[in-house]
Amino acid sequence: MKTLIKIIKFAGDWKKWLAAAIFSLVCVTAINLAIPSLVRAALKVAGDGAGSNGDPGYTRQIIVIAAVLAGLYLARFAFAFLNNYCAHVAAWYSVAKARGKLYGRLQGLSMGFYKDKQTGQLMSRTIEDTATFELLIAHALPDLITAVLLFGGVLTIVFFIDWRLALLTCIPLPFIYLTTRGFKRVRRRFAERQKVSAELSATLQDNFSGMREIQLFNRQEHEESAVRRIADRHAFQTMRGIRGIALLHPAVDLLSSGFGTLIVVLFGGLLAVGAVQIGGVAVTVADLTAFLLYLALLYAPAATLSRVLEETQNALVSGGRVFELLETESAVKDRPGAKAAPRLRGEVTFDGVSFDYTSQIALLKDISFTVEAGKTLALVGPTGAGKSTIVALLARFYDVGSGRVAVDGIDVRDMTLQSLRAQIGMVPQDVFLFNGTVASNIAYGRPGATRGEIIEAAKLGCIHDFIEALPDGYDTAVGERGMRLSGGQKQRLAIARAALVGAPILILDEATSAVDNETETEIQNAVAKMAERCTLIVIAHRLSTVERADQILYLADGRIVERGKHAELMAAGGAYARMHR
Repeated sequence: MKTLIKIIKFAGDWKKWLAAAIFSLVCVTAINLAIPSLVRAALKVAGDGAGSNGDPGYTRQIIVIAAVLAGLYLARFAFAFLNNYCAHVAAWYSVAKARGKLYGRLQGLSMGFYKDKQTGQLMSRTIEDTATFELLIAHALPDLITAVLLFGGVLTIVFFIDWRLALLTCIPLPFIYLTTRGFKRVRRRFAERQKVSAELSATLQDNFSGMREIQLFNRQEHEESAVRRIADRHAFQTMRGIRGIALLHPAVDLLSSGFGTLIVVLFGGLLAVGAVQIGGVAVTVADLTAFLLYLALLYAPAATLSRVLEETQNALVSGGRVFELLETESAVKDRPGAKAAPRLRGEVTFDGVSFDYTSQIALLKDISFTVEAGKTLALVGPTGAGKSTIVALLARFYDVGSGRVAVDGIDVRDMTLQSLRAQIGMVPQDVFLFNGTVASNIAYGRPGATRGEIIEAAKLGCIHDFIEALPDGYDTAVGERGMRLSGGQKQRLAIARAALVGAPILILDEATSAVDNETETEIQNAVAKMAERCTLIVIAHRLSTVERADQILYLADGRIVERGKHAELMAAGGAYARMHR
């Protein structure tokens, strides 16, 4: 019920549409309840007028009843359309709202959340799971309301027609209720299917992204077999659920329209011919006919309920998965009282910082250093020493386990995340480019930048000449993830993107790892120009890129082993000197 209520709340912004849908639904139900009574009235008139040789009075009554029936059928058509349309408006806009909120939540979660998540699974929750909200809001709930109104209305009417038959028709209802409880097991089966569906989406997304590697290492047959296995598991879990549905639907139909109709035909017929006496009043043919018409409406809610329960299985399972993400709290968020930082000078301080990803093994241990504003810091050392973790803590992708990270003496946790990250430009080793133009990717951090500013940034990144040679220049599409560009071209474009932001702190994480020596020299000269107006933090294995740094930190096993300038460290003959040689 909690999940159901949460899903319904998503439609609250479109309550006028829902109100119109519910009003139309009530009108349709009222018309459905009225039609058998009119048919009963027509049968009575026909019975009374039999043998009257076309008496005008009986003829006029038949015509009037038929005209009223025609009007009701037309009205039912109009209200059914209104209900269907209004309900779907509320439903699909609720789906859109859920997708937007879910994406917003995912966007606000820290990097720690993503370390064990697959993109395909998150996409499945954002697209497939939220789509089931439409099924619940536009179909299951209206059907449920109709079922309740029909059941209550029909039960009242049949007791007025003949209380004896009404009591007899109630006999199958407890058995129908017990049968529908089997849908709980079906729901668990559908939950398993949803998990496998997300796994299939994740596997496909990984394989599509890594298609070059699959073909390079001739792993096509292996990956195809893996996808087939997951697809077979999905089919198996689906059939488990469908098997339960296939059994429950006929069972409900047998108990309702089967046994229920049998009881009315048997005992109603016996009462009509006088073979059975209950209450001393015989059942007329018109009453029996009307009762049979209402009987279909009486048991219809039971059949509808079984179908609604089937439809809600996916919606509730998917809704639970959606709200699980929506209610996930980010490990990194603005502190109460955090303030938006003004533009800072860029002095960076780490004071006794320790950090771990797993709460078991410390990755950084008692890291302390200061980089003055406008100076250059180089972080070097073997892979896994903690270099990238230091810059991740500075940008608050993670929070420190102990100690303090500060910019211009202000703890980064006392700044809003948005204002902190506005102070930082970053060129990562694995550059991500969006499926847009060269210009839009350079201007991603400053959407309002002019073409002149974009060109100036591209020159600073040593990529302007290359862009000018492209078929459409700065308006050339880079393809998904920048597939049309080489690794070095993507890195230079990322440098231009960071340069355009003009943040007081610039981080280069292996920013020249994918370029040749000549381009590396050009980028070093460009970086030297950028360093004149910002604090520069450089991570590099190619030590030729850090020799100009004002301070070099050599890290190993999460600790600062050596620190100093290039000449000082070379003279010391320690770990840095050995790595440089």
